[in-house]
Amino acid sequence: MNRLAIVTTAAPPSASGQARVLGLLLAQERDDPCHVFLSDQLQALDSSEGKFGLYVPLSAPRFQMMRTLRNKHFQRLNNYAGLVRDVLTRANEIVGAVKEHPVQVIVGCSGNPFDLPAAAIAAKRLQLPFVAYLFDDPVYQWEKGAYRSLARFWEKRWAARAAKVIVPNEVLAEDVRARVPSASIAIVRNPADLAQIAPRDLAAGQTLRPRPPPTAQAPWTVLYTGSVYSAQASAFQNLIAALDRTGGRFHLHVHTAQSETQVRDNGLVGPFVRRFDHLPQAQALTRQREADILFLPLAFESPIPEVVRSSAPAKIAEYLASGRPIIVHAPRGSFVSSFFTAREAGLVVDQPDVDALAQALTRLSENATLQANLVANARAAAKEFGVDRARAAFSAVLAEVG
Repeated sequence: MNRLAIVTTAAPPSASGQARVLGLLLAQERDDPCHVFLSDQLQALDSSEGKFGLYVPLSAPRFQMMRTLRNKHFQRLNNYAGLVRDVLTRANEIVGAVKEHPVQVIVGCSGNPFDLPAAAIAAKRLQLPFVAYLFDDPVYQWEKGAYRSLARFWEKRWAARAAKVIVPNEVLAEDVRARVPSASIAIVRNPADLAQIAPRDLAAGQTLRPRPPPTAQAPWTVLYTGSVYSAQASAFQNLIAALDRTGGRFHLHVHTAQSETQVRDNGLVGPFVRRFDHLPQAQALTRQREADILFLPLAFESPIPEVVRSSAPAKIAEYLASGRPIIVHAPRGSFVSSFFTAREAGLVVDQPDVDALAQALTRLSENATLQANLVANARAAAKEFGVDRARAAFSAVLAEVG
């Protein structure tokens, strides 16, 4: 593989989904670390794990040109000027780092408003190929305001420089192509190591173990693992209302790094809801295999509906390969609901209908055949996210641009 300079908000090894994806794609080069990771978030690295290459810190953005101004019109200009300066400062830092640690390709990742344009500018100055790696929509992941305006301004410029634009799914590819018709787009699914995830009994061809209907004494566990924020909040609130309507037959367990206060602020509060601390990846996979039902939510009411539409959470592959039945509660037309519906890999409720969600929980818990069919279909769909397939797609992009 070409030697890469990767400009990213989250570098491996760390808990971020973006970092996990990059780590899986580059794991085969880990014994001979040749890549350079540039980030202003290197404090998030997991010091207990081995490194993936060289790490170069970038300075924290300052966001404004001057201190806050009282006049709102001047403050708006101040914000724009500060953001542009941050991009140019970051580009200079990338150029300096790559001159010291030569590479063949510069990869700029989405995640903040600075990395993509800064990486593109640096690549142009260094006369190196530039690849844009979009984990989310780089424009609409920001609410209306200075960030979104600058992201829209920069998108046409970094896209014109990009030899290739990598996206994790067809919906984001469609959205980017609509805005930048000339973009050369490649799809690389957010991968998972299926051999690590898949339970042995299912790997051996055994069927899903049956469960009796839930009771008040032994309620079923509906599990969610990961971040909780506005992109899932309204879907969680619908689930909690559904738990109330089923009279405690189902309990929601949430493992997350967000605090109890943050979880409550997103509406996750009720007699049948329990929050637990974030789990390391291996423990999270085990916990998923132990759950009765896995819950995959995306918000129906969100300040960033375009991002919800094209979102491809890293946990999709983990859920598909877990051997447990999945309930998807996400808007119709989103990548998540479309993918699971087309493959019949989960029970999909694509409308904000609390009664429909309660019925889905009850139906799934009482129908062992349905559970087994969904799990079988999910495990077949999981192969689309296999790490070997993703590495091959990623390597093909680098071979084409290098």
